[in-house]
Amino acid sequence: MDLNLLRVFVAVYETGSVSAAAERLFVTQSAVSQSLTRLRREVDDQLFGRDGRALRATPAAHQLYPDFHGALSQVESALAGLRDFDPAVARYRFRLALSELGEVGFLPTILSSLAAEAPGVEIEVVPLDVRALTEWLARGFVDLAIASTPPPGDFVGTILKSERYVLLMSSEHPLAARPQISRNAFLSARHLMTSSDSAAPGVGAALERAGLGIVPSLTVGHTSALPGLLHAGPWVTVVPSSLAQNWMPTWPLTVRPLPVDLAPIQVRLFARTTSHESAALNWFRQAVTEAVHTAPEQFWSPQPPWSPLRCRDPGDEALG
Repeated sequence: MDLNLLRVFVAVYETGSVSAAAERLFVTQSAVSQSLTRLRREVDDQLFGRDGRALRATPAAHQLYPDFHGALSQVESALAGLRDFDPAVARYRFRLALSELGEVGFLPTILSSLAAEAPGVEIEVVPLDVRALTEWLARGFVDLAIASTPPPGDFVGTILKSERYVLLMSSEHPLAARPQISRNAFLSARHLMTSSDSAAPGVGAALERAGLGIVPSLTVGHTSALPGLLHAGPWVTVVPSSLAQNWMPTWPLTVRPLPVDLAPIQVRLFARTTSHESAALNWFRQAVTEAVHTAPEQFWSPQPPWSPLRCRDPGDEALG
């Protein structure tokens, strides 16, 4: 069978779309459609049927995919040795899934490293959605993802960083005067949380198991909002230690250890499982890994206002 037909079949199967397969293979949609027509004649099966806006694989396509994918992977691996990815001259676009913390903490170093080594390479950053990550990696929607919470499925990933979480608050918060925070004080405090930290569910579950489950008084969508809210209000928040340490020189904030010693959160790199352009993916994965390992973790810090509004909570003094 024509190798290009295998590529088209695998691309359509993994993306569920003629247009997405064409974009991946750098061909026109009509070329993909023509190849599908040839494939259908050769195997005497429809292979893919329309299901709303997506293409649904037939039972025959599901049966063929493992063998076709395996054969294509072997061929691509053999060819990769003959046409290694040359970052110095390559014109290529990669998709990288990052949380807001990843964009702030890792992206500047990644871009700086790639710009020097691969001036023709472009990066498209996709907001991380852990719930969709399994499908994204399986279909090749993203090439790499940096996440603290492993996606569902048999994904192991490469450990990039280990991060401990701490309790952060305004330096004027009643708890800031205490070197250690008791369990009762932690539970009685008004907690501020962000939905943009991919590790938050894991940290919350660990605290729950330790009998310190958090019921947030306020949840915000952006990590960058935390220091200003902490400075102006009666809240405390659980954040990565490196993030807290980089905010403290700019904001009058105080960091304290949690009442329990939680295991460090592991930041991992996950790669797509599709077989196309494996040489390019291997280079990108190695480049991102090296960049993150050398990242100074200088998280960007929003500047405090000149005249901050202070909000006090009458219940603060009652914290045990």
